[in-house]
Amino acid sequence: MRVINLNKKRICDLSNDKKVVQIRRGDCVTYIRANRDGTLHITHFRDKKEA
Repeated sequence: MRVINLNKKRICDLSNDKKVVQIRRGDCVTYIRANRDGTLHITHFRDKKEA
């Protein structure tokens, strides 16, 4: 599912189960995952395909 802001710009993607958010800015990708205990697991990496 795409998340769109008020300017109709795509800001991130949300998984179907709404537990994972993917944010992409250029070749940088951030995943934010909601854990069952209420904490967040955040992962950053560079996507080599975009470079």
